[in-house]
Amino acid sequence: MGLRAVIDDDIPVAAGVYTAFMFKDKAILWNELPVNTEGGPLEFDRKPRQGHGGGVTEMVARRHFVPRVPGTRFLDASTAGEFATDAELALAANWDRTASSVKHMTFIALKTTEA
Repeated sequence: MGLRAVIDDDIPVAAGVYTAFMFKDKAILWNELPVNTEGGPLEFDRKPRQGHGGGVTEMVARRHFVPRVPGTRFLDASTAGEFATDAELALAANWDRTASSVKHMTFIALKTTEA
């Protein structure tokens, strides 16, 4: 198997430095958060006159999933609301590395310049 070139015109560039990200298998995992809505995660709505007189029961199920990157921790002390905004998520100061070394991280930023 020979070398393969990857050409992508969408890689961000700043001051002539291109930043691409490489991910290991299972680099991003999902956690489920509790649903804190009135009535809980399940809600039922009974409509007795529908269904040709037999009635219809509708069930709504709510689930909240958030992505997480192993080896990192979000420091939510600076979030203004219940959930972080995109701008708050983008701030490096809101993140802490919990992995003992960058070698144990599940992704890397690959910075290159044009040759």
